[in-house]
Amino acid sequence: MSTSFATSRSSSMQRGRLVTAARTTFTAHGYHGTTMDTVSAAADVTKPVLYRHFSTKSELYLAVILEYLDDLAGRLRNAHDAATSDVDRVRHCVGVLFDLVESGPHSTSELVFGAGAVGDHTVESRIATARAEFVDTLATHLHPNENRPQRTRLLAAGLIGATLTAADEWHRLRQPISRQTALDTLAGWYCAGLRDSGD
Repeated sequence: MSTSFATSRSSSMQRGRLVTAARTTFTAHGYHGTTMDTVSAAADVTKPVLYRHFSTKSELYLAVILEYLDDLAGRLRNAHDAATSDVDRVRHCVGVLFDLVESGPHSTSELVFGAGAVGDHTVESRIATARAEFVDTLATHLHPNENRPQRTRLLAAGLIGATLTAADEWHRLRQPISRQTALDTLAGWYCAGLRDSGD
């Protein structure tokens, strides 16, 4: 193994640890409640090390959001491959969104899909683009043969909002029904709405 390759690998691993620490702090404290000091402390590194990888807090925040969305998109691809019917495909997609809420504090979904301005137009634009691309990916998985992309995109955006709200409520009520029943209920609601609309 060459020295340059080993150095690059070590740098990549360190960057990954920093993003993981930032995910924890941004989720717990929000964008404005997080500082580079709190992230470096959570990662157990000095601030110069953190700044070596991320020059600003907004750049670090962008890395966190992109990692979340990349992970969700990968889970959608796996869900699509595992689905055996239209309803099953919707159920799998709902499950991916449920997992986002179950993966950490309930503010995680707000961090990924609902966080507001960060004071950096370039970063905000890249986050908005990444979120839009995720909605497009979800729309494609929900309706792979649909020839009305604007309609399917609207449906996908609606499913994200409804599922995350329902998942938060499910947790708030301390899981009054089983997870599978919750997924079946949401998938059934979505598919029934499509049938009622003429699909």
